[in-house]
Amino acid sequence: MAKLLLFLLPAILGLLVPRSATAIGINYLLSGETLDTNGHLRNGNFDLVMQEDCNAVLYNGGWQSNTANRGRDCKLSLTDYGELVIKNGDGSTVWRSGSQSDKGKYAAVVHPDGRLVVYGPSVFNINPWVPGLNSLRLGNIPFTSNMLFSEQVLYEDGRLTAKNHRLVMQGDCNLVLYGGKFGWQSNTHGNGEDCFVRLNHKGELVIKHDNFRTIWSSQQNSNEGDYVFILQDDGFGVIYGPAIWATSSKRSIAAEEKMSGMVPENVEAK
Repeated sequence: MAKLLLFLLPAILGLLVPRSATAIGINYLLSGETLDTNGHLRNGNFDLVMQEDCNAVLYNGGWQSNTANRGRDCKLSLTDYGELVIKNGDGSTVWRSGSQSDKGKYAAVVHPDGRLVVYGPSVFNINPWVPGLNSLRLGNIPFTSNMLFSEQVLYEDGRLTAKNHRLVMQGDCNLVLYGGKFGWQSNTHGNGEDCFVRLNHKGELVIKHDNFRTIWSSQQNSNEGDYVFILQDDGFGVIYGPAIWATSSKRSIAAEEKMSGMVPENVEAK
């Protein structure tokens, strides 16, 4: 009996322990997820750290929550209303972004231009686990880029990757998400030449032929604004937006160095 309990204990504990910071995306935080103390979100040279001193700092992006020494064991969370919240270890609120909107699924993203941006709620969802399409599987793929921002384009053979999932704008004009149990595709193979897919400012993915004729769209038009398509680590491809909150653009290195004085010795400024 004792051996059976020892065998079952890890599985039981796994059900009780909440999702850790290591389970979140490397450069994004989704609704209901938490960045623990010393947790990082990174995109290129930009590094968001939930520091031990309770200050959230975006290094090389020139932003901080200005909450140094206001708590211990602090955590940064994104709510179902699109608001970023820092809570002390005792559960009390230390800081909030004040960006509450409608209830839904949001994403806080370290933008490649050096801002922390909250997008949402989600307006489109590619689910690679739904049956009925081709069974598309792929082995482990090294992590590269996993996001497409408004007006960015994937040209022929362009791709987004996240863990063992890969979204490819193929040369046959088919947009294919490899990975998951069944995968997903736009079913547009052979419908054009030199095709590309773009995320527009209406929150819509659009595949166009080389003469700019529309071959396929997600048809989830929303309000004009800035959106982001994230190929998530779980294999879902989701469009979030429009942006409802953002830090300012990156500052000079001098500004970043001025902030680094508040960093604990065991946290390096990037």
